Amino acid sequence: MMSFARKHRETLLIVLGGFVIMSALNTMMVLWKPELFTSTKYGAWSLFWNNGEFSGFDTYTYIVVSSFRPVYVLTRHPLLAMMMWPLYAINDLLRDEFHLNCAIFVVAVVWTLLATCSWTLLYKILRRLVVLPWHVALMLTLLFFSFSHVMIITFFPDHMSLTLPLLLLTIYLAGRAIQQQRTMPLWQSLPLAFLATGVTTTSIVKTGLADLFTQWGRKPLADVCRHFLWYIIPLGLLLGAYHYQMQTTQKDEKAFADNIVRKKSAKDKAFAKRIEAEKAKQAKVRQQQIFDNLFVTNTEYYIDRMPSLVENIFGEGLILHADYTLKDANREGHRPVLVRYSHWWYYAAEGTIVLLFLLGLWCGRRERIMWMVFSMFLFDMLIHVGLNFASADVYIMTAHWAFIIPIAYAHLLKKAHRHSKTLTGCLLCIIACLALFLWWHNLSLVVDYMFT
Repeated sequence: MMSFARKHRETLLIVLGGFVIMSALNTMMVLWKPELFTSTKYGAWSLFWNNGEFSGFDTYTYIVVSSFRPVYVLTRHPLLAMMMWPLYAINDLLRDEFHLNCAIFVVAVVWTLLATCSWTLLYKILRRLVVLPWHVALMLTLLFFSFSHVMIITFFPDHMSLTLPLLLLTIYLAGRAIQQQRTMPLWQSLPLAFLATGVTTTSIVKTGLADLFTQWGRKPLADVCRHFLWYIIPLGLLLGAYHYQMQTTQKDEKAFADNIVRKKSAKDKAFAKRIEAEKAKQAKVRQQQIFDNLFVTNTEYYIDRMPSLVENIFGEGLILHADYTLKDANREGHRPVLVRYSHWWYYAAEGTIVLLFLLGLWCGRRERIMWMVFSMFLFDMLIHVGLNFASADVYIMTAHWAFIIPIAYAHLLKKAHRHSKTLTGCLLCIIACLALFLWWHNLSLVVDYMFT
């Protein structure tokens, strides 16, 4: 044990530091409305949906762990409800023992572990793949988790908390293969494709891109094409899981929800009118879509792309607005789609982040690992900017792509170190100031929202 500890001392210390930070954040989440959220007097939907507004994130995980209602959109998260079933079973046992709904405690434990995995994986990517000194890799890891909607998913029960470690693991394994000039084996890529796509459907593209960058130029094109035919296996399994749930749990959930609406509408005329108004509103919204089919929805053409980039993607996604803090734009009257910062220095901070990011991309333009991560980023920008997918609250998707920022910064710092130690020192000071500012600003607004 002592030999193992000495050999892996750095990794153990990094894991411990991440675990402490993530435990503190998840403890804060547990302390948010604990008496209400542990009550067994109310239905899970009314309890968490009505009282759990937090930016554009939903509280579906709490609902599923409390009562196992498969409320996730199955076309986007085909395995997520199944993955949550063990947590529901644990919560069910605890509820019988303590006569409390322990969903917030069960989720907090799992989310702490997931966030610690994400923390460790990003550090290892920066330390081993880009080969940075440990203190620089740690600083960039701290910067990444200071981004507002990355910080939030480390403790709030959204599916992105599962997607992030799976994407980072994909990047790490593919990056190691690139570093060692070999291809990514099927026993790694296929399980990753299955699990990551089961949580978030678009992850199949990112897993495929990572796999492609390990194959391209090292195998003939025909062999690469044959390699990707194996992806039929995870896709077939996911399709089977989707069909099974549609015929069982999803059918039961629809019948259950329709029955509740029908009974309540018969008793409450005002409720019936609200339901009809909501249906009319949804029909109008569907007319404003670029695409509207089973898999591609919420592509609002009326939202301007450039303001969305400034205020939402590189704005709210990284730096919380002080106005309408953590309000949900999808809840009518709660928050406008676009909110402006109240002071110029927020735009200066955002501009600095973006400028360093662009410089980092340029400095890493000859690195295959950088291109691999950049291709994932481009895919997200295609769906969120090109198609305006989920553009009303696009900032909640930040954890799907923002890991490119510390990786780009890592290449910038490596390039600067070869030319000037003074320049490197200046860049490190700027990055450290950004990390401190974002931790203070974002965390203070989150705490203020939750406890005042």
